[in-house]
Amino acid sequence: MRRILALCLAALPLPALADGGVTVKLPDAGQIAAAASPDFLMALVMANVAGTNCPGYALSDGEWALVTGTADRVAGALQIGTSAYDEDYYGPAFAALDQPGTCDREGPKIAPLVERLKGMGGSTEPIG
Repeated sequence: MRRILALCLAALPLPALADGGVTVKLPDAGQIAAAASPDFLMALVMANVAGTNCPGYALSDGEWALVTGTADRVAGALQIGTSAYDEDYYGPAFAALDQPGTCDREGPKIAPLVERLKGMGGSTEPIG
């Protein structure tokens, strides 16, 4: 029952609202379900953390909304609760910032990931 509910919530065609009021279209629910995996979720979380903390790799508001909104949908599809989401994904991503070379390694992955999300039906353009 929980899996069905999570998949139904992941399928809702809702836009993502970023801090500052930017709303964007998220990737197609079917594309998200097909791509949902722990590795994909970690890539999204790492892009969020690197894109908000690494000089030279800053995410725009639209990119941030697309990345974080998609990550939340993937977490829902994988049935990952809030505590596990923070501990198993955001904890390691923030810990990685303390390691030398993280920004140089992770920063260049952001733009291709954003392009992948656009290819899945998402957008960085504000709605409305």
